[in-house]
Amino acid sequence: MNETPETEGSGVVVNGITRFEREEFINHYFRYRAGEHVSLLGPTGSGKTTLAYQLLNAVSKPELPGIVLVMKPRDKTAADWTKKLDYQRVRNWPPVASIWRARKPRGWTLWPKFTFDPDLDDDNLYREFKKAMLDSYRKGNRIIFGDEVYGLSKELGLDKELITLWSRGRSMGTGLWAATQKPTHVPLWMYSQAEHLFLHNDPDERARKRFDEIGGVDPNLVRDIVAKLEKHEWLYIRRDGPAMCIVGK
Repeated sequence: MNETPETEGSGVVVNGITRFEREEFINHYFRYRAGEHVSLLGPTGSGKTTLAYQLLNAVSKPELPGIVLVMKPRDKTAADWTKKLDYQRVRNWPPVASIWRARKPRGWTLWPKFTFDPDLDDDNLYREFKKAMLDSYRKGNRIIFGDEVYGLSKELGLDKELITLWSRGRSMGTGLWAATQKPTHVPLWMYSQAEHLFLHNDPDERARKRFDEIGGVDPNLVRDIVAKLEKHEWLYIRRDGPAMCIVGK
C-alpha cells in the first residue's frame, strides 16, 4: 500500500504515515466520485458525524445531492448542519416541490415527524427511509448518509436496502455514506464495499479485530496506526491507489 498520498500539500510524516490537518485533507486530497461508498467507524465522541458533514459540505451539489437520514426526534448537530449545508429539511419522501425554492437544493435532511410512540415512529422511519434509499438507487447520482448504520440495520430492519446500495449503488452513481459507533454489529458490506474508510481509535478489542475484514490492507498495520491516534484524529484508507494517511482535527 502507498502510505504517502500523492499530493502537493504540506502533510508531515508521523510513524511512517503522512498526517494532514483536516482542512487541507478535505480541500486538497479527498477526491470523491459519484457512487463511491464512504464508511466512518468510531466510538461515541470521536467526531464521526462532524467529519461526515464536513465531507458532505465539500462534495454535495445540486448535480450530486445528499440525503441525510435523521433517526432522532431532536438532533442539534443535524439541525445546525442542515442550515450550514443549505439542505432542505423534509418530513416525507419524495419532497414536495416548493414555489418558494425555485432552484434545486444541494440536498435534503429527511427528518420524519415523531409521535414518541416507538412502534409508530419506527414504522414511519422505515417507510420514509426505504422510499428515499430505493428512489436514490433508481435515479442515481445521489449520496445517502446514514449517521448510525446500526440503527438503520438492527432497529429499523433496513438491511436489504443497505446491502442493495452497497452492492449495486455504485453502478447507478449512488453512494452510501455510513457511520457507526458499533462496528461489531453492522454488516460486513460496510467494510468490504467502501472506497473511502475513516477509522478512529476504539478501545473495544472486538471492534479492532474487524479491521481484518476490510480487505486489501494489512490489518496489523491498520491496528497499529489506529491505536496511536489522538482524539478526533482518523486513519483514512482509500482503496483506489491505494493510499492511506492520518486526518487531523
